[in-house]
Amino acid sequence: MKCNVGRTERIIRLVAILAFMALGATWWKGFYVVGAVVFLTVVIAWCPITAALGISTCREEEREEIPADTVSTDKDKLIRERRFK
Repeated sequence: MKCNVGRTERIIRLVAILAFMALGATWWKGFYVVGAVVFLTVVIAWCPITAALGISTCREEEREEIPADTVSTDKDKLIRERRFK
């Protein structure tokens, strides 16, 4: 999977997760599920909806292919270092 959720969008999604969790605690429990799905997109830096629409908020250097079958490689470390600068 290629990254299509940039750093700024991930921060915005983290704030949205907090809002969904607060709504889930006070209003409708389904917001917990919505928050969990948004959290998953933040963790893996990929969103299927934006991928289907062809939208990417990643910078060019963040768009490298991230191998899903490896736990940690030098390439993964370099991508993470660039992503969180």
